[in-house]
Amino acid sequence: MAGDDGAGAAERRLMLARTLAALDALPIDQREVLALVALDGMSYREAAEALDIPIGTVMSRIARGRAAIAAAVGQGSDVLT
Repeated sequence: MAGDDGAGAAERRLMLARTLAALDALPIDQREVLALVALDGMSYREAAEALDIPIGTVMSRIARGRAAIAAAVGQGSDVLT
């Protein structure tokens, strides 16, 4: 049905807006790491080398950032995996 398609599209736009707002609200260190890994496709090791930080720090920032975004958009913690 056309109404279902419109409702689904509206829901997806709302989810995208919430996700972008949550991403923007993250501390810069978490945003940087998420951008490198989730958007630029870097491995954790590559991101660690690019930022000159330990890989464990990358993993921690990714986990905290994903959890914060998932909480903000009302999804489970697997929303960005």
